[in-house]
Amino acid sequence: MRREEVYGQLAKVSDPELDQPLTELGFIGGVGIDGNTVTVRFRLPTFWCAANFAFMMAAEIRGRVSELPWVERVDVRLQDHFFDEEINRGVNGGKTFVETFPMLATDDLGELRETFRVKAFWARQERLLRSLLELGWAEEAILKVRIGDLSGLPLSGEGTALAGRYLAILQERGLARDATAPAFVHPDGRPLESAEFRADLAHAQRTRLSVEFNAGFCRGLLKTRYGEADEETLGSDRALPRRAVRRLVE
Repeated sequence: MRREEVYGQLAKVSDPELDQPLTELGFIGGVGIDGNTVTVRFRLPTFWCAANFAFMMAAEIRGRVSELPWVERVDVRLQDHFFDEEINRGVNGGKTFVETFPMLATDDLGELRETFRVKAFWARQERLLRSLLELGWAEEAILKVRIGDLSGLPLSGEGTALAGRYLAILQERGLARDATAPAFVHPDGRPLESAEFRADLAHAQRTRLSVEFNAGFCRGLLKTRYGEADEETLGSDRALPRRAVRRLVE
């Protein structure tokens, strides 16, 4: 029961660039529970994955699991990463990214996080718009959809899930407070306009395709690293000099 609760919280943590849960991507290497202490093993597709991405995910793992009322301590263990010791020490000690990397980091990742949330917004919106267009909806009808209509759209299966995910990111950005407000908007809340609909849709499609390509690429790397590669291959990237990859922190 407790293990299921932990995995339920971990399913709320997404890769910031890919906008997919770590549990679906295979980034969670395992969970250990000892009384009220939870240990989460966390792994990434390569030894040199950017430290800022790794830190964001590790910090959110710790935050989400800590929300469980019975949890008193969370120990996140990033594995097989060129900065795993520093990130584990910083995250488990409650430090910020700058505090963890005072000589390398220039900010605490707020701007980077927003960049990826905007990409996630466009990608989720594009998937839902495409679903409606495939059902034969006219652009004018789509632009008349209100926030309160999203949960009742005539969709099923995957389409219903897309509507739910899009509504969730609208709520995250504070754009779903008024049920009568337009549902299809820019990330800053400006409604999509009919004259720019196709251009906005094309931009959103390019964003979505980029996200999906990166997700597939990362899955392939992870599968090769932990599922199909032999021990010699697994060890090869660990010998990479730190100076060759420190630039990826920023």
